[in-house]
Amino acid sequence: MAETTLGMATTLVGSALSVAASAAREEMGLLLGVQDDIWFISDELKMMQAFLRAADGARENNNGVLKAYLELIRDLAYDIEDLLEEFMVFIKHKSLVQQLLSLRARHRIAVQIRTLKLRVQEVSQRNLRYNAIKLTPSTSDDVRIDMGLTRNLTALYVEETQLVGLDRQKEKLTDLITKTKVLMDPETSKSGPRVVSVVGMGGLGKTTLTKKVYDSKDLGDMFDTRAWIAVSQSFDLKELLKEMIKQLFGAHSLNKFLEENQGQVLEVHHLTDHLRRCLMEKRYLVVLDDVWTIEAWNCIYLSFPDSSKNGSCVVVTTRNHKLAEHCSSRSHIYQPDILEKKDARSLFLKKTNKSPDDLEKDDNTKEIVEKILNKCGGLPLAIVTIGGLLAKKDTKEWENLYNQLPSELATNPSLEALRQVVHLSYYHLPCHLKPCFLHLSLFPEDFEIERKHLVNRWVAEGFVTHAGSRRTLEDIAESYFYELISRSMIQPSKLDVCGNVKACRVHDIVHDIAVSISSQENHVFLVEEHTNAITASEESIRHISCFASRKLDSDMDFSRVRSFTMFSRPLEPILSLCSSKFKMLRVLDLKESGFRAEQQDIRNIGLLLHLKYLHFPCWYSSHIHALPRSTGNLQSLLTLDIRKSTVPTLPKQITKLHNLRNLRCSCATQYDHFRKGDYGSWFCDALVLMNLDGQYARNEANADLHRGLSSCWSDSSGIKLPKGVGRLKQLQILEKVDIKRTSRQAIKELGGLTQMRKLVVRGRGASKKKCKAFRDAAQKLSYLRSLSVSTKERLYDEAGALDMLVSFTSPLPSLERLKLKGCLKEIPAWVGKCVNLVKVDLKYCELKELEALAKLPSLMQLRLYRKAYTAEKLVFHRDAFPKLRILHLSHAEVTFEEYASPNMEKIFIDAFYLATGINGIKHLPNIKEISLNLYKLAKEDTLREEVNSHPNHPLLQIRTSL
Repeated sequence: MAETTLGMATTLVGSALSVAASAAREEMGLLLGVQDDIWFISDELKMMQAFLRAADGARENNNGVLKAYLELIRDLAYDIEDLLEEFMVFIKHKSLVQQLLSLRARHRIAVQIRTLKLRVQEVSQRNLRYNAIKLTPSTSDDVRIDMGLTRNLTALYVEETQLVGLDRQKEKLTDLITKTKVLMDPETSKSGPRVVSVVGMGGLGKTTLTKKVYDSKDLGDMFDTRAWIAVSQSFDLKELLKEMIKQLFGAHSLNKFLEENQGQVLEVHHLTDHLRRCLMEKRYLVVLDDVWTIEAWNCIYLSFPDSSKNGSCVVVTTRNHKLAEHCSSRSHIYQPDILEKKDARSLFLKKTNKSPDDLEKDDNTKEIVEKILNKCGGLPLAIVTIGGLLAKKDTKEWENLYNQLPSELATNPSLEALRQVVHLSYYHLPCHLKPCFLHLSLFPEDFEIERKHLVNRWVAEGFVTHAGSRRTLEDIAESYFYELISRSMIQPSKLDVCGNVKACRVHDIVHDIAVSISSQENHVFLVEEHTNAITASEESIRHISCFASRKLDSDMDFSRVRSFTMFSRPLEPILSLCSSKFKMLRVLDLKESGFRAEQQDIRNIGLLLHLKYLHFPCWYSSHIHALPRSTGNLQSLLTLDIRKSTVPTLPKQITKLHNLRNLRCSCATQYDHFRKGDYGSWFCDALVLMNLDGQYARNEANADLHRGLSSCWSDSSGIKLPKGVGRLKQLQILEKVDIKRTSRQAIKELGGLTQMRKLVVRGRGASKKKCKAFRDAAQKLSYLRSLSVSTKERLYDEAGALDMLVSFTSPLPSLERLKLKGCLKEIPAWVGKCVNLVKVDLKYCELKELEALAKLPSLMQLRLYRKAYTAEKLVFHRDAFPKLRILHLSHAEVTFEEYASPNMEKIFIDAFYLATGINGIKHLPNIKEISLNLYKLAKEDTLREEVNSHPNHPLLQIRTSL
């Protein structure tokens, strides 16, 4: 991390600092005498960076003296960067007169700069004094791979995660889950679900094997419903049970349950009672992945009914043999085997992009491969991790890497040995990937991390410092993400239809390594239930991540903290974070904190002058009804995310944020305390507020009232943009814009945001002039990849002029995703010419035909929601939808003719009643899954017979819980 920190500081010096220094000279000698000191620090930083890279290649000589020296340089680099940023803010935020009059601030900065210069000189003299540092050049590769290549590597990794040599083990585990004798045993239903335990050490492949069985077609017809739940060491039981309800019975079932229990404190027993009732008549399969303790198992097991339907099964993966014996009979405990030698070799060759022929051609390579495999001892994690490392090295370097592997892997495959393997992979990461990897330690174990969320944070943290002429910082950060996947440092957990990774997880052993190294090198403090409170002695902390509801020590110096991330409900007001004591804060990420933000929480947000990433929680509608004017002070801000707030209008000061790249804002569509027709009297509104019990209810009503009065009681999810939005030239993502309330001038300015990649607008009730203004502006966005336009957000909304909003005269050349919601009647002609269009979502469009979509050459996903298509029958004709892989319908009658949609893999149908089912399944050669969510299905036996007779034996899931 140290060398990366210095790299970032040096880059800052190379660009911003030169501007700062020249500005200081030009502005009448401001900070007189420090310019030379600044340039001295700049030159020293370059030498420090070179030294640290050399130190990275001298790990074998990494003695205590070197380690101590590196820590000194790392701390110095952090402090230099902090001071340079503070200096830039001083120059940027104060006029010349203010700078001249700010004698105290000028003196303080000048003293700090000279003090840092003395520290640099002292550290240099210390090295000479001890004469203990002798370095060799680094052999660490620094190759940055192309985005197209990384996506191919991702596909390779996803295929690899199925692993080789698992067929026999898969068969054994499947047999335990679906044992015929057990299914026929009437006693089973009297003692709850059958419990199968998969037990073994970390890295053995328990989760991989179980996931392969879980996803297999063999289990398709044996269970009414299924769920895969990641447990891990620390988990929130309520959230876990909610997720179980969602997976077993659908999101609508969870939402209905939460609505029914609204107004009361939701306890664990409410969730367990609900699950027990719903599961009583279901044959279910639930996998609890990575359970650590018997206590955790006992808590979760309460959610399963005592009398389960015959054949129901719960699978537990764990490292704890005592836990396995506690929850399963001996005959239902399975321990995966290590890989056989031929399978281990096959996996290793796949990971290193080698073939058996390559080994036969070179005896030296063959010999070293055999030695490496012997050391790995058949452990999949060790093989994949080492293979990912060696794939980036020339085979001539393999011998040297082999000598660094822990020898005990060959005879004693312990966790400590695996940790050493992961450590080795980390130390051989290129410098630009190391901080990205260590950043993962800020997330909880087994947490599913969204790619876009991670990428935006990396950019805000400064891990990506420059981009090419056509590549954005986000594009380069995504290439880093895929490279970490190709090196097996992170694992894909969710893919989109194109094979791009939407989310990832970190193996728990790899996560342990990231936490360990970050704590030593990255000054990270993780607030967990079992950790001690943060104390004032933790002076070097730069990053804080809260996994538990804990209070921070008020005596601690937070002035050097750069990021604050929260994954639990805070015990103290968030207002305390938006204060001058967090003056160097760059990232404030409350996305997963699960609380409702209040207006007072952000009143001092303008004090965080260095803030680059601000994300308030979006799981619940917040009570923030206005952004303060001081938001305009955040001129370094790159990402602002306040979705599902009650902010109807962005202040004009937002146009000062010239570096803003992602602006995600949306408004709640309902008023909790006011209804249409009841707004007439201000006196009545005041009475409502006065009569509410509790501060929370008053805050909620107050937010409602402010929002209603400032937006003329609009219930649109869009937000009014101010004039001057065209100044945000770096903007790439903008959502959601209310076209009706935004001025025509501001709408026209959208056309000047030429870097825009994603745009979401709401046009319900917009005038013709504003619709035309948007149409003309949108056509100028040549880089636009995703467009969402809605004129109808709910079923009872009146039809809007959607056709006018999207009546473009020419296609958008880069468009890949299109969402349209509202009355359209027919697909615009330009849509049929968007050759790069991959995903289309339609709702309330009332279409009669889909010919324009059927000819799109790249379309892979088509989702037709409620009233998107209103004809009685939907027929997929010959040669239609050539690349379509995923189809989501809310229409009953669908027929596939021969040679239609040859790549179709998944079909999802939500309907009240299916009279004839799905016709022509036999014409879909690649079909893998059919999922039906409906009230009643006619000819179910016929449908099952067609599915069973299909060569692929696709998975058929039928839910009748609507």
